[in-house]
Amino acid sequence: MPTLRGKKMQVAFVVRHLEEALHFWTATMKVGPFVVIEESLGDRLFVHRGVQSTVEMSIAYSYLGDVQIEVIAQRNSAPSPYREFLDSGREGLHHIAFWPDEFEGACQNLKEKGFREVSSVRTADGAKNLIYYDGPSYLGVMVEVLPMTPLREKYYGGMKRLAETWDGSRPIRTYCTRSDYMSSEDYKV
Repeated sequence: MPTLRGKKMQVAFVVRHLEEALHFWTATMKVGPFVVIEESLGDRLFVHRGVQSTVEMSIAYSYLGDVQIEVIAQRNSAPSPYREFLDSGREGLHHIAFWPDEFEGACQNLKEKGFREVSSVRTADGAKNLIYYDGPSYLGVMVEVLPMTPLREKYYGGMKRLAETWDGSRPIRTYCTRSDYMSSEDYKV
């Protein structure tokens, strides 16, 4: 099972107001700093329930120990699992994510266990880069599976290093794109 779910994970929250949520995480929970990527989707495609969607979202990342904390705020009304979640009157814990060693095998295993694909993020060539699954109702949240590529390992590794050395200053660090973050001094920490 460890190769099917990976050794690392994420806990993700969907919120209406990103700044308010991040203030709670940094001031009350003392988790930070958060790296905010304003144009999170970048050049990738978002497919929701089989149809491409023009989702616009900002995502903030930090770490609590070895667990990545992700906070997502959708900025438009395009179809997505986030919009469905918010429109149902909810806000908060939305999904847990696993970064398996074997992405395809983990996805197949979830399907065999009755999980249904809801959404995916795809690269320009159409390859699935991330998949959201509906799980059993007693789980209460969606499950995200994404391959841990070398680039993603470096990208998240920079955020983890920031959290491990955070002195409480600059609790929110905002960048337009992933590339902007990766070329910043924060990434080089």
